[in-house]
Amino acid sequence: MEELPSTAVGVKVQDGIILGAVRRLSYGGYVLSKSAKKVFPIARFGIGGAGLFGDLQALTRIMNANIKYYELYNNRPISTKAAAKLLSIILYQYKYMPFISEVLFGGVDDGQPQLYVLDPLGSLLDDVYAAVGSGARVSIGVLEAEYNESMTLMQGKELTIKSLRASAERDVTSGDGIDILTISRDGKINTEFLSS
Repeated sequence: MEELPSTAVGVKVQDGIILGAVRRLSYGGYVLSKSAKKVFPIARFGIGGAGLFGDLQALTRIMNANIKYYELYNNRPISTKAAAKLLSIILYQYKYMPFISEVLFGGVDDGQPQLYVLDPLGSLLDDVYAAVGSGARVSIGVLEAEYNESMTLMQGKELTIKSLRASAERDVTSGDGIDILTISRDGKINTEFLSS
């Protein structure tokens, strides 16, 4: 499979989750937009990714509706792992006409941060850090060199930003600013945008 345009990074630290993605939206060698947000809060979770922008937006809407339905039907909150499995099943159901996106999904359950990585066909991997998209090779090098399990949320955020900036330097489909979503151990979600 060809590399999907853009770069997104997820990092799990002792006191939360950090998801980040660059804003550039490109197809082939053409930049369509410099303001495409690719990290979104959904209920108590975060989702981000790389690939076709419309597919990522559609998955976000589908997940938002399914999470709300699950919680109304069962009269209890869905766990991060169950929500990630639900996303995996949705992706697998579309295996003949897949969503062309690599997805990062994270949340916090009972103070325990969780990060999942999914490919277009629904493979589900639990990880401590991950990078997806065309700039992933550069980003993962930064993450592997500097990641430490005892990092704080702020240190993890700085590492996420550093790895995305490195990918923007070397990958033509990455750049134009960074969106960051953090979920703290107490479940508080914060989003911010950093210009290039």
